[in-house]
Amino acid sequence: MSKTDRQSTEFLPSTYLAVLSILGGGAEYGYEVNNIIEQYGFREWVELRFSSVYKALSELEKRGLIVGKKEDYEKKTSKKTYRLTSKGRTTLQQQIKMCLSNPPRPKTLFDLGVSAMSLITRREALDALRTYKTNLERGLQFLELNVQNLDNLERLKREAPESMVGLVTVDEYENTENIGAVRALFDRPAISVRCQIAWLGSFIKQIERGEGFTFSDTSRR
Repeated sequence: MSKTDRQSTEFLPSTYLAVLSILGGGAEYGYEVNNIIEQYGFREWVELRFSSVYKALSELEKRGLIVGKKEDYEKKTSKKTYRLTSKGRTTLQQQIKMCLSNPPRPKTLFDLGVSAMSLITRREALDALRTYKTNLERGLQFLELNVQNLDNLERLKREAPESMVGLVTVDEYENTENIGAVRALFDRPAISVRCQIAWLGSFIKQIERGEGFTFSDTSRR
């Protein structure tokens, strides 16, 4: 397999792909990309920092996936606009299909914590797991509220325009043409979190019963 063929079957770093998809959706400026990331909650599913967006823009340009152009080359502070190249458009389409058909399984620190759990006490493990369950339940409330607000968007715009979708009010929310996809981005993780909470509750009960677990306060008994 040639280097080009290999690259075409590899996932771009998530930050690069997020920025490329936002540009593909019509954004032109770096600050505009950042605004969309904030407004539509991209950081809920992709690791993104403000500075990493500009690093991604630079790298995507080096790879020939986007092209940047200054509005006024005589001004050092002139804003730069970006657009996808034909290579960038093809790459983005390939990446989207790969993400939908064969997404990589996320590697989590939670799994690492479980594998090393025997190095702490039973009480410490239970306290930590109960804290995690509480945090998941809070996160679920946020996700479910967004799904509910999207399902009642037009009514809320009339009756409660200060209600939120992600980080914007429903009164400011304008992405109604793609509302099904936005809803899915809150609904899918909500369903996943419900399953995690149910599993975690069962796991905590197993540890409380002491079935098949060793901890630092029991290993030498």
